Amino acid sequence: MFCTKCGNANSPNAKFCVKCGNPITPVNGVENRTPQQLQVQQPPVNNQNIPSNYPKTKDSKQMLFMGLGIGFILVGILSVVVFFFAGPSEKFYFNEETPKENNEITQENTTSERTSKYRTIVVADNVYEGMSISTPKEAKDLIKQDSVSQKANCPSEIKKVEEEIIKKYGITAVNLCELDVEFAKEIENVFGTIYKEYPSVRGILTNLTLVNGTMESNYIAAFMPSFMFASSATDSTYPWVMKTQVLLNSSYFLNKERLKSSIDASEKTGYFPKNTSIYSPVAHELGHYLSFLAMMKYHEMNSFLLVDDQNVDAFYSLYNDFGKGDFSLSMIKEAYENYKKDTNTTLSFDDWRGTISQYALAKDNDGNYIYDETVAESFHDVYLNGDKAADASKYVIAVLKKKLEG
Repeated sequence: MFCTKCGNANSPNAKFCVKCGNPITPVNGVENRTPQQLQVQQPPVNNQNIPSNYPKTKDSKQMLFMGLGIGFILVGILSVVVFFFAGPSEKFYFNEETPKENNEITQENTTSERTSKYRTIVVADNVYEGMSISTPKEAKDLIKQDSVSQKANCPSEIKKVEEEIIKKYGITAVNLCELDVEFAKEIENVFGTIYKEYPSVRGILTNLTLVNGTMESNYIAAFMPSFMFASSATDSTYPWVMKTQVLLNSSYFLNKERLKSSIDASEKTGYFPKNTSIYSPVAHELGHYLSFLAMMKYHEMNSFLLVDDQNVDAFYSLYNDFGKGDFSLSMIKEAYENYKKDTNTTLSFDDWRGTISQYALAKDNDGNYIYDETVAESFHDVYLNGDKAADASKYVIAVLKKKLEG
């Protein structure tokens, strides 16, 4: 079967082109749209240093992005990523590697040496195929195996912090291997502060991990609602095991001087909320996480750790909503109407959002607002400044809380 975008020959049952990632056939009733129709751009692939003893990887795994904030990863399905940037940028990318073919994960197959002090040995995007998994426990066990197998060369002090985060906050796997211990503890404090106020958020987030970014990729951290981590067969038949991740760019989190410089400069110009710290980008990504959980509740989805033929339609409906930003926009509009009733403000909708931060008005490359950035920045602002946060932030978070409570 030939790709209509690049002309590459693919196997008859291929759903996506192995060369460019273009959808070839509709997947479970989802419209067969090209990346151009999805209004995305395909950046260059970042070739990361992955251990040479890994099985051969697929050529098709490339990330496609929508502007500054939202992107799709073609790994048999469409996945979405939301980023926290150091400043305006249009270039950011990952490379996906390493399919497996059984349930065994060995230490020698999941460790490597860093090529610089700002890179991590953690491989956050392993993909396993031909797995025999039918229960959520089996899915989580595989995620845990993938994580633990990478810890042998990590300091015991960091392992202790990782285990505390896993134990306290119900996250399946944490990999912060090269992170400064005190820095890791401060990140744990961010989770502690947020999870104390939002105890219902436990259980969905599967991974908190360092990931190898680049000096050119300008994001600091990212929230990935779903990454297809494992499938039951090489043709990606059901069930799919999905990871939900907060990713920390190693080129920032292992270089605190660079991170602090970027944060300070952006905070001074109003790009980020006042009092932004080197730890608080994690709070911004958890704002995306809470927004996504509210959206899951709206779509009546309790979990998508395992995607099968019973819940795949709801899964795609959820992702279509998240990609378009309709649910996020509806929350912000509700907050704005509440604010207008209380204050008789003359501020326009967008000017009102802009009182949070410049990043709350982030747009994609086509000039469309990324409304979930407004939600995440509202959460970030309230996390940092409490009652002294912008009124817009407080009103948005009041609506978010209501949606989470149902």
